[in-house]
Amino acid sequence: MSYIDKEIACRECGGRFVFTAGEQEFYADKGFTNEPTRCPAQRRARKNGHPLPPGPCPHDVSGAGSTSGASTASRDGAARARTSPPRSAHNPYTGRVPNTPVPARVLRIDPAGRFLFARVEPDGFDVYVHHSLFRDAGLREGDQVRLLVEASDRGPRARSLWVE
Repeated sequence: MSYIDKEIACRECGGRFVFTAGEQEFYADKGFTNEPTRCPAQRRARKNGHPLPPGPCPHDVSGAGSTSGASTASRDGAARARTSPPRSAHNPYTGRVPNTPVPARVLRIDPAGRFLFARVEPDGFDVYVHHSLFRDAGLREGDQVRLLVEASDRGPRARSLWVE
């Protein structure tokens, strides 16, 4: 079957978003019979249980929708102004950071291999690990590792990693 892009009105923000031919094919492959009724920003916010910050809906191609989301790009691809505070305005991580290597389990690896997140098992917090620490280790999600953790302005990050 051949698919073409179509515009759909979002039932949350009232704006119109594009339901692409690729998305339609994906829906058909998965056996979904209903088209989406919310724009991607509203679906993501609803799934995560968060309201969207004020600003234009990033998926509204008509310009008629209510303000509802953080900005990404308009129909022609031009980036809109960012609505969140600059990174420097965020509070630094203040939780406990162990000073000895701790066991952790790999939670998620970036598909491009640039980073991963691991959960420190005794304390239950997540740690960012840069690819320079694991690129040749052949890690997969669920693998056990040991991490030496340090605090950073964006949260705990690994300073060293050992594969178990």
